[in-house]
Amino acid sequence: MPTPLKQLCLFSLALGVLALPTLAELAPLASGPGIVIEKVGIYCKVDAEGRVDAPETELGYIQTMIAVPEFAFEQREVPARLGISFGILVTSDRDIPQARMEVTRPGLSKPDIWYSDFSAGGSEVRGFSFDFENELAPGVWLFAAYEGDQQLYSVEFEIVPGSELPGISSDCNLMS
Repeated sequence: MPTPLKQLCLFSLALGVLALPTLAELAPLASGPGIVIEKVGIYCKVDAEGRVDAPETELGYIQTMIAVPEFAFEQREVPARLGISFGILVTSDRDIPQARMEVTRPGLSKPDIWYSDFSAGGSEVRGFSFDFENELAPGVWLFAAYEGDQQLYSVEFEIVPGSELPGISSDCNLMS
């Protein structure tokens, strides 16, 4: 029979374990025929080249990038902090015009949807940057793409509170 002190220690230990943050069990990366997911993670922020109308997104537009960014952290846990950019680098074996991109995130009743082309053999980044406070939604985010009804890829990210993962930044100029 454990002593009262031992029982108290075990109880305290159990409470401490329950208080630890738990990461969601993320689904494995999935890609369809001819699609290769090259990288997944947090990338160095690059300047936007311009905007494209995307009326089925919360903002009504998406930003286009000048170049393929460098992935600084290849991981699917992402801190919800302004300035963080994350996503995937994908290669297709064929041209796919007007593929449907979807980002499903906590707090929205429907996914952000826009349309984008894939070029045969080209590397394409599909991502998200936390630019506004209302975007900082912890939980599981799903990035998916479709050619008609066929899924091209599916990748989940776990967005954690901004105070977690303090060494993570998309500002690669500040990295040592």
